[in-house]
Amino acid sequence: MKRLLREALAGDAESQFNLGVFYVNGQDDNGHPIPGDPAESIKWLLAAAKQGLPRAQIKLAEAYADQPNRTGSHAKAYLWFLLARGRLEGIHREKAQAGCDRASAGMTAEELAKTIRRAEHWKPTLRKAAAAAPPVSGQVRIQQ
Repeated sequence: MKRLLREALAGDAESQFNLGVFYVNGQDDNGHPIPGDPAESIKWLLAAAKQGLPRAQIKLAEAYADQPNRTGSHAKAYLWFLLARGRLEGIHREKAQAGCDRASAGMTAEELAKTIRRAEHWKPTLRKAAAAAPPVSGQVRIQQ
């Protein structure tokens, strides 16, 4: 887990994605329990999704879609599902489309149009160095 954290802090999208998944699942890559932390998971998934990693975009969209919509989470979910759908094929693209359908069901026509415009103008960010990486919660216990 130390190496994964080091690589995630260095801006590696795959490592950021994996770290985000670990926080969702509540265990590290060796199956040892770590504190589940949805907020920390979203931070790392967002860092990877912003770099254009479709798996992170779908996982992030699912996290937003599962939240109550009072903070615009369905629009966020719809955006990330749209972005992932454009880069995936086969069953993964179908999964992203199903996510789009689910997230858009509770959105107004104006919200849909605004989110589609954001998706059309979206560009992935370059790999972020440690200074710009999401902070790590003090609750994390690093396994050796």
